[in-house]
Amino acid sequence: MAITNYKPTIWHAGLLENFHQNTFVIPTLNRSYEGDIVNGGESVKITGFTQPTINTYSGSITRQALVDSTQTLNIDQKKYYAFLVDDVDKVQSAGSFDEVLRDVGAGLADDAEDYVLTSMLAAATAAGTAAVTSFALADAAVKLIRTGLVKAKVPTADRFLAVNPEAAAFLMDSGGSLFKANESASDATLRNGVIGQYRGFTVIETPSASLASAGKPTFVGYHGRSVAFVNQLIKTRANPALDAMGDQLDGLNVYGSKVLRATAVQKYVSL
Repeated sequence: MAITNYKPTIWHAGLLENFHQNTFVIPTLNRSYEGDIVNGGESVKITGFTQPTINTYSGSITRQALVDSTQTLNIDQKKYYAFLVDDVDKVQSAGSFDEVLRDVGAGLADDAEDYVLTSMLAAATAAGTAAVTSFALADAAVKLIRTGLVKAKVPTADRFLAVNPEAAAFLMDSGGSLFKANESASDATLRNGVIGQYRGFTVIETPSASLASAGKPTFVGYHGRSVAFVNQLIKTRANPALDAMGDQLDGLNVYGSKVLRATAVQKYVSL
């Protein structure tokens, strides 16, 4: 069966659009390390330097050798999709790939978001675990996270608070002061999952399974620039299926994530 009219560029662009429409936390992360990814399995070396010591000048100076440190961001996550259609040319010409694009994009986004948040929880600094059963206790949890970030000298810009629906319900309680996203006069209100501003954080409600925590409120406060994420949809193909009557469409998405500074990610998982 010949595949003559398949348009991989349109298909590829459609998948990327749907991927981003279904991500919540990923758009807030540091994407500076994305480069040319070929097949996945690559790694990015991120070099930093220790902060020079500040000394009191009394007529002479002592020079200090800079010490570098390297972190490795592994691009080791590979996710693919593959499905069979009777005739890819007929399906695409009829414009009926839209639903499939939405489903594939949502699936890729779910996997990536779960992986990122799982990595953030694993590397985060714990701010507390006491049970959160009211707005007052939710507010106390957020203040503990904020205090941890302030003590770690984390910049006030680009601070985000990812919460599961149970935590969001308390913050949006009538006794709270969470500004609704459509009233906060910020461009961030257009981002998926943003429900408002609270104690210096842009609050993002996410349905990620990583924050499910047996239905208990979970809060992750973080500095967006301190969590790196790279992603690339590197292959989209359409070929005649060798073991079935039809055409096979498949693609490969690779990605990786790294918490660059553990104190810039603070978690509060309610017991």
